[in-house]
Amino acid sequence: MSDVFSKVISFISGDGSDKDILLKQLAKEITGNKYARFYRLRQGEMDPSLGMYLFSIYKIIYPLQKFFDDPMIEARIKQVTLESSLDKNVMDIIRRLSPEGISERKKSVGGDLSRLLQEDLAALAAGFDSQKVTDADKCYNKILAMRQFVTFDFWSLLKKFDPEIKEGDFISQPKFVPVDASILVHDTGDFMAAFPFTDEPGDWKAVFEIIKYCRGGSDVLPIVQWNNLLLNLKDLKQTRILELIGRLVTGNPILEIKTSVPHEPLSASWLEQKTIEVKEAISGILGNQRHIQIHTMAETVFGPLATLRLNYFTPDKGKVLLAKNLDGYDYALALNHLFTFIQEFVLKEMSELCDILLVRGQWSKHAASKQMSDNFHIVTDIIEEINQLDAGLSEEGVNGPRIRGALLRVDRDKSQIRYVNSITGSINDEAADIINRAVQALIVVGKHFKTLMDDFDKKPHEVIANWKELALVSKVPLNQRIIAIYKRINYFVQLMILETKPIEE
Repeated sequence: MSDVFSKVISFISGDGSDKDILLKQLAKEITGNKYARFYRLRQGEMDPSLGMYLFSIYKIIYPLQKFFDDPMIEARIKQVTLESSLDKNVMDIIRRLSPEGISERKKSVGGDLSRLLQEDLAALAAGFDSQKVTDADKCYNKILAMRQFVTFDFWSLLKKFDPEIKEGDFISQPKFVPVDASILVHDTGDFMAAFPFTDEPGDWKAVFEIIKYCRGGSDVLPIVQWNNLLLNLKDLKQTRILELIGRLVTGNPILEIKTSVPHEPLSASWLEQKTIEVKEAISGILGNQRHIQIHTMAETVFGPLATLRLNYFTPDKGKVLLAKNLDGYDYALALNHLFTFIQEFVLKEMSELCDILLVRGQWSKHAASKQMSDNFHIVTDIIEEINQLDAGLSEEGVNGPRIRGALLRVDRDKSQIRYVNSITGSINDEAADIINRAVQALIVVGKHFKTLMDDFDKKPHEVIANWKELALVSKVPLNQRIIAIYKRINYFVQLMILETKPIEE
């Protein structure tokens, strides 16, 4: 092994003789391979038997290929995959929160409907069982892996063996001929890269039940035929025959075929979309979408916590100004929410988790950990700016005495209106800048948590190498904490956007 390794190093550094030795060893390895018939070594050609092998696969998967061609099928699969994993009571809630369900309840419930919808929305979030959601994600990604493989362009590859072959024609017997291996080597590499399944046999029952349901109750392909195909393909993959041929043909003894493994967290996007749909329905009934969305999101983020924690920059203090036909504190509610979020979550839960991930974690890229750390500290440092803004409106502050003095004169001196509005305008601009910087930093931190959430399940890990070691430090499962904080950041950012966007007339 060490001798081969040294030869590879020599090859990289440009030693031609060692390269020739490695290529000869490759030729010998191919000759002894159980699939050696696929390659004509002397002629440097792919044998027609490889064409027939690929054609047999194409014939089997063609019905699945046509199934996935349906432009409507992706959305249908997403819906069925996740909803099939939810409990009956959760599905009942979803039906009650559908446009049709809300319309029917509106006829009988009356003024209580708003409260009932909020309760159902909270129950929906609580009933979204994490383990079942994880199972649904795994199942969906298996479907994505299947789609990636079966939608590979077999026909274009087969046309190089037989230019007359027709797409989807399995009646006419193809007339395959040998093909110069250099013409096919990239295509066969892409073919293996599109095959992402592991060597361990998987349970495809749930996948085929979902496909059958989406097709209206009829099978697209017998599961036994699929399983047999996978076993055969895994055997081909384990022999590395196409990779070995690729190395020899390209003259690159260290060429590797990297498999593309689909990974898409279905549950997060589904729940987010479903939540948006429900909130839009609630907004339609109440006639005030913005205020209801803010209320719902604040409940999701803060629960029963008191969130009005500033002394002067508050919605009630702003109402005093509005009563005098002056500009109020546009961002008072948002800034109080930001202050509470930093106090209760950033400086507590998130800080503890960041200590584990950033201090103890072995990151593959220092720049990524530094970016996450820098933006985390941007948020924590902002709390002092909020305190200063609020203190400026006190009796001893910069703006407090000026506003109160102007309010005493505004009824008899209308010039005070412009004076007060210039002060509140400056304060609102400062508050908006604080919120915007905090939100942008939280978005960056949230993206890193999302990356870490995905990396935790990857094998091998790409971002943090010592996940097992980090997991021992946390009393609560580390992946659960990352997911929970990622969701809370996501909801809070949405809340800030809702509270800072202009009120729609």
